[in-house]
Amino acid sequence: MNLIKYQILTLITFLSISAITVAQNADEIIALHIKAHGDTEKWETIKSMEITGRFTAFSVEEDFYAIKTDTGAYYAELHLGQHKVKESFNGTTGWTIDPWQDFVFPRELNSTEINVFEQKAEFFTPFYSYKEKGHKVELLGKQNVDGVDMYVIVLTRPSGKSETWYLDANTYLEYKCESVWTDFAYPAQAETFFDDFRTIDGLVIPFFVERTYYQRDRITQIENIEFNTNINSSLFEMPQSEEIKELTFMVGEWDVKVEAWSERRKRWYTADSTISTINFIATNLLQEKINYEVFFVQSKIINYTYNSATKKYRITVFNGFSSDVEVLEGNFTDSTFIAENTNISYGDSTQKIAFSQITISEIKQNSFVLEIMNSNDKGNTWNPGVKLTYIRKK
Repeated sequence: MNLIKYQILTLITFLSISAITVAQNADEIIALHIKAHGDTEKWETIKSMEITGRFTAFSVEEDFYAIKTDTGAYYAELHLGQHKVKESFNGTTGWTIDPWQDFVFPRELNSTEINVFEQKAEFFTPFYSYKEKGHKVELLGKQNVDGVDMYVIVLTRPSGKSETWYLDANTYLEYKCESVWTDFAYPAQAETFFDDFRTIDGLVIPFFVERTYYQRDRITQIENIEFNTNINSSLFEMPQSEEIKELTFMVGEWDVKVEAWSERRKRWYTADSTISTINFIATNLLQEKINYEVFFVQSKIINYTYNSATKKYRITVFNGFSSDVEVLEGNFTDSTFIAENTNISYGDSTQKIAFSQITISEIKQNSFVLEIMNSNDKGNTWNPGVKLTYIRKK
C-alpha cells in the first residue's frame, strides 16, 4: 500500500513539474517572440498606428488604409474586387459598409466578425501582455513547417475562440497563424502567413500578410506606417446612412405649437403647445416621441427610416391613444418631404381605412412644419388635420 501511495505521489509530482516546465517554456518563447519585434518599452509608447498600402482581393489590387489604437480600436478602407468596403471596430463592437451584401448603409458586426476584428486590431502580436488581456496559451511543442522548425502555441481569447500560432524557432517571429476568419459574415477556417519583416523606429513589423481560406486569397502589402498620429474618434462610431442624413435637420429639442383645422371656420386654431426630442437611435433610424392634445391626448412614437430596396423613406407612427400603427412611404419633392399610406397594403384589401399623409415643409435651420392630413378617397383629395410647428429650443 505504501508503495502504491509513493508511486501515485511521484506521478502527481512529475505531472505538476511537467506542467510548470511547459508553462515556463511557453512564456520564455513568448518573451523571445516579443523581443524579436523590437523594444518593448518603445511599443508601450505607441498609442496609434496609421497604415497605408495595397490590398488584393478577387484578383483586384487597390489602395488600403487602416488605423489601429492601443485601446483595441480598428478602422479600415479597402476594396473587395470592385466594391469599396469600410469597416470599424471600437474594441467591443463595430460596423461595416459592405456593398457585396447589398448593404449601402452601415450594419453591426456579428460575433464571428468581432472575433476577426479583435485579431485585426492587434498592434503586432496577441501574445503581448496576453495575461493582462485574459488570454490563455498552450505550447504544443515543435513542428517542422515548410522545412523550418516552428514553435506551435495555441492562444485562446476570453471569448473562447482559439488561434494556433507558428513561431520560427530561429527568429521567434510569426510565420503562420490558423484561426477562424470570416467570409461574407460566415465563419471560415483560415491560414495567415507573415513575411517581409521591416524595422520602423526600432519596431519590427511584417509588411506582407497573405490570408487564405476556401478558395479565397487576400494579400495586404504595407507601404507606410506612421505612429502616434491624431485619430478622429468619430471613425469608430456607427454613422447614419446617407439617405437618413437628409433628415438631420429634425434632430434636436423642440418647442412645438399644435394647431387643428376647423372645417366649419376653414382656418387653423391653436390646440396645444408641447415639447419634442428627436434623435438618431440607430444607423438608419430617426425617432421622435411626442404628446399633444387635440380633444384627446395623442401620445405618439414616430420612426423615420430609409428602405434601400424601394428607395423610399418609411415612417411608422404608433398612436398610444388608439393603439394603432400607421405605415407611410415617401420622399423629398424639391424642399418638401411628403409621405403617405395610399400604396401600403394592410393585408385585407376589403378593409376600409382612413388614409393619411405627412408633409414636412418650410424647412429652416431652427424650424420646420409638419402637417398631418387625411383622405377618404385614397388620396384623390386631402383634408387638413393637424399642423405642428417646430421651433428649436435655445
